[in-house]
Amino acid sequence: MDIFDGRYEKEQLLGQGAFSEVWKVRDNQTNVTLALKIYNPTTGNGEDGDEMLTHEFALMVNANHKNLLRPLFYATSGNRPYLILPYCEKGNIGKMIGKMTEEETWKLLRDCASALSYLHAMNPPILHQDIKPANILLGDNGEYMLTDFGVSTQVKASLSRASNQDIALFSAGTISYMAPERFSRNNLPIMANDIYSLGSTAFEMLSGVLPFGNDGGLLQKKGAEVPEVPGDFSPLMKKTLEDCLQEEPWQRPTAEQLEEIANRALRHPELRFAVPKVNPEPEAKPTTMQIPEEYKDTISLPGSDSKKRLYAILAGIAAVIVIGGIILLSGGSSNDDQAPEASSTVIPDTDSLLKVAETVEYENCIALFKQESPDSIKSALIRMTALADKGNKEAIHEVAYTYAWIPSDTEADRRKRLLGWKINEAGLPISSELNKQAVIWLEKAISTSDSTDYKTLYWLSFYYINEIVVKRDFEKARQMLIRAGKEAEDSQDFVFKNKIDNTITQLKQLQ
Repeated sequence: MDIFDGRYEKEQLLGQGAFSEVWKVRDNQTNVTLALKIYNPTTGNGEDGDEMLTHEFALMVNANHKNLLRPLFYATSGNRPYLILPYCEKGNIGKMIGKMTEEETWKLLRDCASALSYLHAMNPPILHQDIKPANILLGDNGEYMLTDFGVSTQVKASLSRASNQDIALFSAGTISYMAPERFSRNNLPIMANDIYSLGSTAFEMLSGVLPFGNDGGLLQKKGAEVPEVPGDFSPLMKKTLEDCLQEEPWQRPTAEQLEEIANRALRHPELRFAVPKVNPEPEAKPTTMQIPEEYKDTISLPGSDSKKRLYAILAGIAAVIVIGGIILLSGGSSNDDQAPEASSTVIPDTDSLLKVAETVEYENCIALFKQESPDSIKSALIRMTALADKGNKEAIHEVAYTYAWIPSDTEADRRKRLLGWKINEAGLPISSELNKQAVIWLEKAISTSDSTDYKTLYWLSFYYINEIVVKRDFEKARQMLIRAGKEAEDSQDFVFKNKIDNTITQLKQLQ
């Protein structure tokens, strides 16, 4: 029996590199399965390298994001530094190369771009520098997580010297995913490096081949053009990967922009087949529609301030589109060859205009929710609630998600904290009024869904299991969980189905 540092029983070697190895271990003190990463397992580490690792571990442990596999513990044993990390049963995505669907690839891009956006915004920024399938793990809930982030080139070089490796070997196996600028004389790490590597990874996951083979961006330095991903994939996917793989760093999208593109593609699949813009700007800030002056005095805006704002936006959009339609119908173009014929011009009806306005307002609220300003989050909730009150299903679900008690959900927890709500360690608001709102909105979300919403049912069941606001009702909770489990199975979300089954088992023990 091989026990490391008197505590961690090695069970299986998961991976090995030029200066580290990763083991599946059993912690004899807690009987929990973990991942153990040992740096320079044979020779140990120099004093300088150990000091740098300690500093960089402090940065890593503060990186709290649901799409990052954050280390749990750092120490040294026999002059060998090591990390303890959560163990992911499903491992990395290497086994999915060439088998990933477009839908899953959009999720991969969204999750990894979200993690990179977070890392790049840290102070000081953290650059991953080694994104590849082996460093992307599939979590228990189906989310993708970046691992092996935060170890700088300087530390890797120090580790390489300490292990008597050729200093060039610290990047062995990653050249295939390296951006062209990494092969330049001035090889300074920049954020755009990570975007290129993520684009190469996604390209490989879809097609089974790397865009530039084993040479990576070095081939582009020699004049190679960005290839189109082979296969029957949407124009937006092909264009997005092409943008990520541009030779010039400034022509690639930022992590924030890439996350927004992927989010839109997942929320509105029909947009994947529209003509995409090149590197669209992120919707980080909400846009305010301007109402023509001549309409301001004639608009009656009943209800709350938030509803007034929404109605104003609707009226503004309607006015702009109608005026545009009138100009077109009157032959407003000075070029007769380019002017559309009046008979071919269609002015959308009122319902269509309102639907467009609601979509714009919903996207603006989502953008506000992503910001770290308490005022932005509060404004987002007020405006999203106004939209939900009008019956917008997506808005109803967003409001329910914001109020709901969702244990271990980083985003739901972040919103509540920025809203100034007092919550306990499990993420439950310490307010009966807020929890009443959660139950109301969760029930409304379920009643307005086109099909059974298994995640919303799952969240709502907690309130009946733990006697929060509503009266404890194990049987009602059980029926909800059974419904949720069936729908999760029908949706082939087997990860969530397993979570539901575990909750049903725990519920039986409580009864």
